[in-house]
Parts: sequence; C-alpha cells; structure tokens
Amino acid sequence: MTKPSVAVIGAGFSGLCAAIQVKKQLGIDAQVFEFSSDVGGTWYANTYPGAACDIPSHLYSFSFELNPDWSHHYSPQNQIYDYLRGVARKYRIYEQTRFNTEVLSIQWIEERLQWRLQYRSVRANTEEVHTEYYTYVFAGLGPLRIPNVPEQLRNFEGKTVHTAEWDASLDVTDKVVAVVGSGASAIQAIPELRKTCKRLINYQRTPAWTVPRDQFKYGRIFKFLLRYMPFLIRLYRNAIFFQHELYYFALGYHDSLFGRFAQRLVRFATAYRLKRVGRPDLIPVLMPKYQAGCKRIAKSENYLEALSRPNVTVIPSAVKETRGNIIVDKNGHEEKVDVLVLATGFNVEGFLGNLKIIGKDGVALDEKWSKEYPETYKGTSIHGFPNFFLLLAAGVGLGHNSVVVMSECQVDYSIRCMRYAINHRLSAMEPKLAAQHTYTTELKKKYKGTVWKSGCASWYLDQDGEPFGLWPSTVSQFWWNTFNPGYNNFITYK
Repeated sequence: MTKPSVAVIGAGFSGLCAAIQVKKQLGIDAQVFEFSSDVGGTWYANTYPGAACDIPSHLYSFSFELNPDWSHHYSPQNQIYDYLRGVARKYRIYEQTRFNTEVLSIQWIEERLQWRLQYRSVRANTEEVHTEYYTYVFAGLGPLRIPNVPEQLRNFEGKTVHTAEWDASLDVTDKVVAVVGSGASAIQAIPELRKTCKRLINYQRTPAWTVPRDQFKYGRIFKFLLRYMPFLIRLYRNAIFFQHELYYFALGYHDSLFGRFAQRLVRFATAYRLKRVGRPDLIPVLMPKYQAGCKRIAKSENYLEALSRPNVTVIPSAVKETRGNIIVDKNGHEEKVDVLVLATGFNVEGFLGNLKIIGKDGVALDEKWSKEYPETYKGTSIHGFPNFFLLLAAGVGLGHNSVVVMSECQVDYSIRCMRYAINHRLSAMEPKLAAQHTYTTELKKKYKGTVWKSGCASWYLDQDGEPFGLWPSTVSQFWWNTFNPGYNNFITYK
C-alpha cells in the first residue's frame, strides 16, 4: 500500500505542528498551503504596537521544540514569529509550502476516497484554479483569523486600520486617535499608541477584566542553565503548565468558595490599580458587570494605567455611526478624529473563513454549522467528512491555558487515526454519528456551572447563546480525551 498523501491548510502553530509530526511520525511530506507570504499565522499577521502573547512563552511553544532563548516571560510578537520561522526552517517546512496560495475548496470524492483540493495563487494576474487530490486534509485555519469590521464603521473617511491588518507606515504622532474595542488587541495597543498621539479616545461597549502580567526578563545565567541542562527547561515548562491548569478551577467552578474568592480578588485588584493612579472615577466605567472569565481575562500591567493618563478619554458606549471623520456614539456624543483603530476582534463563527468544505453527499460544513450546533468528535473529526482533521476550531479554544498544547493533542490524535488506517489497510475513516452526538452531549454538560454560562455575550457563544468556542475543562482532560481515539466509534472504508 502506497503512502497516503496529506494536505495541510495554514502555516501557523497548528498547521506547522501537523506538517512536522506527519513527517516525524509517519515519514510523509505533507503539502502545506499558506495564504500569506510566510509562516506564522496570527503572529505573522498581527504586528500592531504592543502585540504579544498573554501565555508565558515557555508554554506557548511546541513541546518538541523548547526554546531557552525567550527574552521575557511573555515575549513580543516578533520573537514568536522568529521562533516559528526557525522551527519551519529546521524541519524544512518551507520546501513543502506553497505561499501566497488560497485554498478555495476541498470536496470529498466518494469514487476516489480522496479530497479534491482547489487552490489559486493570490499574486498571479490570472484567476486560474488548480486541482489536486489528497488522502488526508488538516485544516489549521485558526479561530482568530477573520477580522470583524462593524458595518457602522466602514464609512469613516479618515485613516482606518484594523489591529489584525496593521499598517506599519502609520504614524500617530500628534494625531487624535480613536480605538474601538476593549479586547486583547486594544488592551495591548492602547498603552503604546497613547505615548505618541495627541489624544486617544477609547470606545468601550463593555469593559474587559484585566489582571497584571507577572512579566520579567530572563537573565543570561538562567537561559544558560535551560540550554545546557535540558531537564530544567522541561521542568520549568511543566510548572507553568500546571500553574495555568489551576486557573481552570476558578472558571469551571466559579460559584465555589475558591471561585468566589478569585472573583473578589480580581475586583479588588482592578479598583486598587485605578485608585493608585488617582482615578477612582474610572472604577464604575472600567469595572465589568459580568463575572471575571465569562469573557477571556486579559493580562496587562499597564492598560488601566494608560486609560488613566491625561491624554486618554474613555467613552463607555458603542459607536452609532461615522460622518466623514466624525464618530458619533450611541449617546449622540461626537468626536472628530484623525485615525480610527479597529480593535473589534474576529469573526469567530466564521471558523472556516472563505474555505468551502464539502463532505459526503454534498454537505457543506459552513452551511451545516450555520443552522445547528457545531458538532465534532473529540474536537477534531467530523461525521460525514472522512480523513479530515479540523484544528483549533469549535470546542477547542481555551480561557486559561495554552492552545498550542491543545493543537499538539489534536495532531497526535489525528496521527493515531492515520496510523491505524495505514496498519489496517483502510482508505478512510470518519466518526459514527452516534459517537459524535454522545461526545457533543457530554461536552455541553461540561459547560453547566462554568463561568461561560454565567450570562455575558462573548465569542465563546453561538447565536443561540450556547457556548461552543472553547473546551470547558482542563487541558490534561483534553489530552486524556484524545489519547485514545476509540476506533470502534469510526466508520471505516477499505
């Protein structure tokens, strides 16, 4: 039996992980398709001022490629991007990747028991579409990928930039800047933008919970020890991992004694930080009314402090409309601004972006999921879509730990399925519908009693208010859950 062919869509963390492990464990060189001109995914695309990860770098990295040279506990965007480029070079993923290439659709062809993949070059002057066939497809599209641009902000006549599509030539010196949003990108960008702009106005429909980062710089001796005593870097990573696992118990059991204590602590810290900089008047404006963790808690040691500065104005209102370069909020207040920064997040329900995924019997996954709860089996496989593995999508996001670890669990699960199929001379596998229903039912049960069901609007929820975007337990539980694929729960094809 010849080796199966493998396509990987996306060259961010999850896509690189899939391509590398398929090569290491199965000896298969996957064909990687990447829309951008380089690897890195979100860390290639997001270059706004202050961009960084809110998970410690020694945990937000591959377990098989530990890096002793992180400069800080939380490293900036450029270091994460360089790390991913270095990993891709080491495993020769560049040679396997078609950059500037958009995958338009993948369709399961029953007669061939393969996926038909259609793609085009985004740089060529032609609209020519190419077709290739693959036995397996990994979709490492990433959930935080499709910028959300609210309709009422699209007619602004001044300079507009989304944090996910930052213009490196933008100079805000002595300009009036409006930042719309209060999510992670706003929390990171505002402290940097306000340093040079004349005035910064932050429109917040809903304030966000923030806690200080335990940020510090790694010394030369510490990095030396990590490099030449490898067990130390593994021990250090594991310590950070289990520290973050403990955070789940404040989120998963938010109404417990420990959970209530954590809620009070976050509220006290927020009020204390604003009082310390002489702005107790901002406490009712910046203190969220929902439970901490219902939306993702952001980490920043200078965000609240930046909002307290004299050249920063917080408007606790959504934007109603724009007229020319004037922004009008829901209360009718008008502000004339030079630059509009959209920190308005991503279209998370568009997990699949513009990619059309058509499974058995012509079923389109995006249409199916737009009408019903997005069901998967073990967060990765989908009934009706054989030999297809969806990474970091529905039911796999996190509010407390590293999604890189989650993607590694998914890839390991996928490779176990592939190895089983190869060893048993199977052409294809897909989860049984009953097994998928059972998995989804159990997943929904896990949400009960968690902070994500406590009554706030977030990207974790679908249009019916049901949590769907994240894994409602510990990462250790997800690892155990995916460790055994449960081969009797699959339909197999010879």
